[in-house]
Amino acid sequence: MKKTTLGILLIALPMLFINCSKDESTTVTPPQTALTPDPRLPNQEVFKPAIQLVPKSLTGKVTGKSTATKQRIVKELIFRVTKDQLGNEVQNELKENRYLYDSKGRLYSIDRYIKDKFIGIISKYEFDAADKVTKAFHGNNPVEINSGGYITKTTGNDGGIMDIYYDEIGRLAKEVETGTYEQEIEHQGPDGNFTYETVTNPKTATYLYSYVDNKVFVNILLTEKNYSTAKETPNGIEYVVKDKITEITYELTIDYAKAGIYSSEPIFRCYIYNWMHILDWKVKAVSEGVTEYELRYDYEYVYDSNGYLKESKQTTTRASQPDRPLVMKTLYTYE
Repeated sequence: MKKTTLGILLIALPMLFINCSKDESTTVTPPQTALTPDPRLPNQEVFKPAIQLVPKSLTGKVTGKSTATKQRIVKELIFRVTKDQLGNEVQNELKENRYLYDSKGRLYSIDRYIKDKFIGIISKYEFDAADKVTKAFHGNNPVEINSGGYITKTTGNDGGIMDIYYDEIGRLAKEVETGTYEQEIEHQGPDGNFTYETVTNPKTATYLYSYVDNKVFVNILLTEKNYSTAKETPNGIEYVVKDKITEITYELTIDYAKAGIYSSEPIFRCYIYNWMHILDWKVKAVSEGVTEYELRYDYEYVYDSNGYLKESKQTTTRASQPDRPLVMKTLYTYE
């Protein structure tokens, strides 16, 4: 018998959802300069992003009515929704993300709190005198950015590396992840007692993006080297060791005209699921012809009269447990 822990993220994958065609553009070097608006990119004029690294009034890009309604987010309250015996909504597993700004109004830190206790930094940024991002961090791990402000490499807490590529108009095209995964192998000795062995091996994952109209498709090829699979034999449990290849597919339906909470400026391109208005997201993983998991996320949004997102709900349904959905809500506070 064995227990397996994989380093693949299903819900949070903080990178994903702008797309590319599956051609040579998947290896294009990320843009080095600001891009001219392109009709293939989202139009977020009506529904406004609330998180911008630098207030647009500093750059002279905000004028007229949009200036009067400009807000910035200061807190997200995130919780799981369940129902009590009377059918009332109950909030569980509460956590907060707090957004901190410097004296010039630039976002310099996003911090995580649970029950008013500081847990850690999610992201942080440093700027030069011209309001350009010079350094970015995920937690305490530095993020590599190019001269155009595009994130080109991230490092996870487990040491895994993600190299990121964009197409000619700045959309995510390809990501290549290298790292390790762990398996806990359970052995039963002649005396009937069990011992456990933790094995660490390399893994790689390649993400390719494509899009058609309001659909985004992501194809992921995950390879886990020297994967151990349990096999029953006359002598008991034995393990077959070989590379495991899993194909994971995403299909997202989006509304390009509406923003989430993040700005679409380059530094946030790796968090597209937060700044895009996703209507639904289907996920399926297949290994050696066998479906390992299949699930679907459905989203609901509430915007205020000025076009800012004030509430979102994500419902996760697994194909294996359709009657047990997981519901998460986020409430947004602005100033």
